[in-house]
Amino acid sequence: MPDTSSWITVIDVCRAMKIEPTPDLTWSVGPIVRTHYEGLYGAPPPKVLRQKTGGGGSHCFAIYPPEMRRVIESEIRKRQVEAERQASFDWGMA
Repeated sequence: MPDTSSWITVIDVCRAMKIEPTPDLTWSVGPIVRTHYEGLYGAPPPKVLRQKTGGGGSHCFAIYPPEMRRVIESEIRKRQVEAERQASFDWGMA
């Protein structure tokens, strides 16, 4: 296995983008990034045990090579745009 010490998580990228990593955001981005990784490497991404984002304990997180940062950022931005669109939609007028 390659040295993964510099590998990143979806949460790492959210924080670097100054975006709060909510479960809705990370759970919607995670499967897309995982599928992209599997397409490139033919296997799921490795997982590492890290501190949980919101509270005590630890959790296994998928990690990705740094060169996948742009893919992760793109998916996060797509979710942000959709969330903003939904928030600005006047549901009373629908």
